[in-house]
Amino acid sequence: MAGDESIRLARLCEQLTAIRGVAEHRGRTAELDAAISAFRENADAGALVSAVDESLRSWGVARGLGEHRSPGGAVLPHLGGGHPVEEALVCPAGRCDRVVLEGDGSCELFAAPLRLVRL
Repeated sequence: MAGDESIRLARLCEQLTAIRGVAEHRGRTAELDAAISAFRENADAGALVSAVDESLRSWGVARGLGEHRSPGGAVLPHLGGGHPVEEALVCPAGRCDRVVLEGDGSCELFAAPLRLVRL
């Protein structure tokens, strides 16, 4: 197993209880369990780490498994390792910490749609 992959797998293992908590909160435990089962069958650590990393991001954990994330191992020219743009809907007036990660929404206090931000 490559060194970086081993580090990412260790990070996943160390945080698996917390990751499972996020999956349960989002109603996505079947997705996590499927990734773990596939890993147990074929021992492809890279596929497991990538699947869990993508799942975490789709569940609202913007950094996934951490700062060493780089899609497909790619390095963006002149920018180094990168990651896809994250999007969230937030307070239209910037007055509260409300964040909506999926779907759409509106603010009843300001009678306005939530504002899209990209990270």
